[in-house]
Amino acid sequence: MHCLTVLYPTPDDPSAFRAYYVDKHVSLAATLPGLLRHHYAFPERFGPGEAPFCIFQAFFPDAAAMDAALGSEIGRKVAADVPNYSPKGATLCHFTVEGA
Repeated sequence: MHCLTVLYPTPDDPSAFRAYYVDKHVSLAATLPGLLRHHYAFPERFGPGEAPFCIFQAFFPDAAAMDAALGSEIGRKVAADVPNYSPKGATLCHFTVEGA
C-alpha cells in the first residue's frame, strides 16, 4: 500500500480554511481514481516544534496508482483547488506503508 500525505501550514483565516476544506475539497479528493481510503485531521502540537494546521492522508494500492491518480483529470482539479482554501500551499510527501 502507498500513502500520500499532505501537510498544511496554519492559514491566516483558520475558520475559512476549515469550512472550505471540509465542505468542498475533501469530497473532491475522495473521487481520486484508485483511492482505497483517506482521512484528514486538525492535529494539536505534542512536544517541541509546530504541528501542521491540517493533515490529509490518501492510500493507494501502490506508487503507480498514486501517480496515475495525481496525473488524472480529477488529480489536476484537486491540485488546482488548493489555493481556494490554502493560499500558503501545502507540503506533500509519499511513502510505501511498511509494518503491520
